[in-house]
Amino acid sequence: MKNLKVLLPGFILFSLSLLWGYHNRIQFNQCYQFNQELLQELKSVSRTEKPEEHFLDEGDSFDHPLTLSLIDDRTVSLGAQDSCLLIFFETACPACLQAALELYLDFLPYEEQGLSIISVSRDLRENLLSLTSELNWPMAIAHDSTGQLHRLFRISSTPSIVFIGQGVIKLKANAMSIDRRLSEFHQVIAEVRHLPPGTS
Repeated sequence: MKNLKVLLPGFILFSLSLLWGYHNRIQFNQCYQFNQELLQELKSVSRTEKPEEHFLDEGDSFDHPLTLSLIDDRTVSLGAQDSCLLIFFETACPACLQAALELYLDFLPYEEQGLSIISVSRDLRENLLSLTSELNWPMAIAHDSTGQLHRLFRISSTPSIVFIGQGVIKLKANAMSIDRRLSEFHQVIAEVRHLPPGTS
């Protein structure tokens, strides 16, 4: 009898854990089945719908000139023979602003040799205008008000940089990869601009 009293709580806990595990297994199977049905539905929709967006990755070229609207009401049109370095940034992030400025200074020798360097932001126009006056922002700013450029180049973090060489997306880097690809950017820009190595 004494052994029964000792074993009974353990048996009850064991039985409850079995019941709980069985219940969780049923729920898991139901979730799995539901997810499989959703995946099948998404696959059927993706087969019938054409993608709405066209993305540009390294090695891609754009079919038509890429037009950038600057905050000073000028427009810049990048064609098949043009080269440009785009630096994406956000005004709300002081560290991003500082990093963007440091990148600009790093690539400044190429600008002095004729390379266009344009910063790109989708922030409010008012914020961008304040930036130019308060910080004496040295780069032209393209206002990506609709986020189209961010989507086109798949910009998910700032700062990010994109080098376009003669209408071809030569290199792209985001905040996580800029440091390790910086020398690669210098090399490719120098090659496209026909500059001797070490110009920067």
